[in-house]
Amino acid sequence: MKASLDDIYLFMLTVRHGGISAAAKAHSMQRSKISRRIQELEQALGCQLLIRTTRQIELTENGRLFYQYINQPLNDVTQAVSLLENQQHAFSGRLKIAIPAAVVASPVFLDLLDSYSAQFPDVTLDIVHRHESVDLKRENIDLQLLPNVVDVINDDYVQQTLLSSTNRLYCSPKYLESSSLPTTMEELYQHPILSSRYTSALLPDGMNLRLVSEDFGLIKLLTETGRGIALLPIVLFKEQVERGELIPVMHDTFELDIVMTLVYPSRHFIPEKTRAMIELLRNNFSNRYKFS
Repeated sequence: MKASLDDIYLFMLTVRHGGISAAAKAHSMQRSKISRRIQELEQALGCQLLIRTTRQIELTENGRLFYQYINQPLNDVTQAVSLLENQQHAFSGRLKIAIPAAVVASPVFLDLLDSYSAQFPDVTLDIVHRHESVDLKRENIDLQLLPNVVDVINDDYVQQTLLSSTNRLYCSPKYLESSSLPTTMEELYQHPILSSRYTSALLPDGMNLRLVSEDFGLIKLLTETGRGIALLPIVLFKEQVERGELIPVMHDTFELDIVMTLVYPSRHFIPEKTRAMIELLRNNFSNRYKFS
């Protein structure tokens, strides 16, 4: 399917007038026709150009790039079409992924990034830490990993369950100098608990939650200095447990799993480099895989 110059012209008018309705009114056209033709243009180019809201439109990064080129002589318009079509199939450029700090520091995820980079050396991986659901289109983020305790801000985004992360309780030898290990839930309620924001939302009512932080380094430091019992993801602290720096607490009776979800804007207009990362995540993780 090739992009139509008529559709490109309607897209240009829409941008210039600041919206589909305004463009339709200015040129005595039906709004539905312009909207449909722009959708056909997006299908032809294989990428989304506009973010549609009730009152106005915004350009995606591809939309801004495309408009910059088509606002030129016709020769450059043809080049712009080829540029976007090639970009969607290229294993190059930047792939931006939003990930919680706890996940990006895990060995299994680092191995996955190494595998992707080895297969596609011309793609730059741009990893950003995000603990809340973000507007992927407006922030130009291709993929996001989120725990299921966080609501995705756009229900239209694709959401796929990948894996679960096991969290358990730990304290330090320093803590045991002044406190004894709890062995029941009733006893646990008497101890100060240190937790990430994600796991704190799943804790039973009545727990003595002393600190909530998104910084696992801070939680680890406070735990090591005897400030409380921490709820930590197993995958990040195996070595400290093996060295005796962290001591398991009630492992037979207390454990929390957080399900991680893969989020991306649309099943359509997925560049090949993004599709390859999605497939790699699916192949390496599933809802049967325990991130521990």
